[in-house]
Amino acid sequence: MAKSRTLNEIRQSKEYQLAKDIADTNNKNPNVTTSNPFEHSEVEKTVKTIVEELDGHIYDLIFQAVCDEMNKHYVFDSSEYLTEAGLELFEDEWFEFYHENHGRIMHKLIQNLK
Repeated sequence: MAKSRTLNEIRQSKEYQLAKDIADTNNKNPNVTTSNPFEHSEVEKTVKTIVEELDGHIYDLIFQAVCDEMNKHYVFDSSEYLTEAGLELFEDEWFEFYHENHGRIMHKLIQNLK
């Protein structure tokens, strides 16, 4: 069972002092709301900056992850397939096959994010 503390003991605790300091800071800084010390304009600006920075990279990260994962499976290994039509025709068909399935995987992953 936890020890009951007096009001004076609570006021002397680190948690109380920290909360008091945050409240004092909020009263002095108009950009910080008093309802929640973790919500203020700097947080919003920083979140917006991070989203803008990573937004263009998310698609690239997913694209590379799909490539890496496809390379782990034998069905996407071109050496597993033989063709009598010749190497040039095989490479064209392989390119289409591989990228069509890569696109399908990307589409499903992006749909799952929504």
